[in-house]
Amino acid sequence: MYHTGVDTHKVHSYFQHMDDDGALGLSMSLPTNAKGIDLFLDKLDAPTTITLEAGRNYWWLHEYFANHKNVSDVYVVDPRRSRQIAKELSVISGYGRAKNDRIDGEMLADQTRRGLAPTIHVPTAEQLELRSVCRFRTVTVHHRTQAKNYIHAVLAMQGKSISIKKLMDESDAKQKLYDVLPNYVPIIVDHLITRVQLLNRQIASLDSELGRLLPASDPQMKLLLTVPGIGPIMSRIILSEILDIGYFKAPKYLISYSGLAPIDNTSAGRQGPMKLNNFSNHFLKYAFVEAAHNASDNQKYWKKYELDTSKHGKIIAKLNLARRLAKTVYWMLTRQQPYKL
Repeated sequence: MYHTGVDTHKVHSYFQHMDDDGALGLSMSLPTNAKGIDLFLDKLDAPTTITLEAGRNYWWLHEYFANHKNVSDVYVVDPRRSRQIAKELSVISGYGRAKNDRIDGEMLADQTRRGLAPTIHVPTAEQLELRSVCRFRTVTVHHRTQAKNYIHAVLAMQGKSISIKKLMDESDAKQKLYDVLPNYVPIIVDHLITRVQLLNRQIASLDSELGRLLPASDPQMKLLLTVPGIGPIMSRIILSEILDIGYFKAPKYLISYSGLAPIDNTSAGRQGPMKLNNFSNHFLKYAFVEAAHNASDNQKYWKKYELDTSKHGKIIAKLNLARRLAKTVYWMLTRQQPYKL
């Protein structure tokens, strides 16, 4: 077996080859493009595994490596966990705290050689399309909310308040407001209104595309739409981020991946403030928390939600409900059964 670690960057990448005994072989710094990759791989006389971090360009690199005749397997690793392992391996290898592109490439190859590589699942082209469109819609909605909040903030500075709907639909009410404002305020507000209108059109277009990629008639969508608090938008986010529920061996792993599992913060036998892990899937966390907000008045959840609110406050109560919904979704998708009251 042969292994190659690739320390990828935007312009150049470093390739470090080694055999199954850890002996180093070919070592090259090449452009991060198809020509540079071929220049390295074509020099090999036997297939090799490829290990690289999940950076911003990892998907096309994975696809290109996977289709090359001199590549036996491609492993994409979680950068944060991989770097922690690399620190320990670097000491074992005699590099101490030294760090450069060549050493980084060697440590990636060594992790695969030792069976320590913290790999992630690489989505298919279809899965990547759905996930990308879902994420872009979520970000676009966030930008629209920012623009609306900016309008309210600019008007509040002048002691004025009006709904966004009136500003956009009632020209008389808007003109009446503009007449009593300094000249610069209507300019800012008009630009922001134009931005909101553009984002509304973009969101409508994205909704149409998502309806084509994952229609409400899809069996998985039908399952999730039976859960209180989860509608078409949240269903698509959840499904596009989970991809395959089989990747999670138990509900606790889905809860952890969603960033809803509290971090143990105990020292000297004393419990510190509870915190959530920021190294998680933020889109999935958003979907489950939003679903919890919508489901808080459901007949099955409201008593426990009110009890948690009185004991711990609304934030903890909502997170507790989000964890319950994540567990519910796990078992529904695992057993392929709809929600039951």
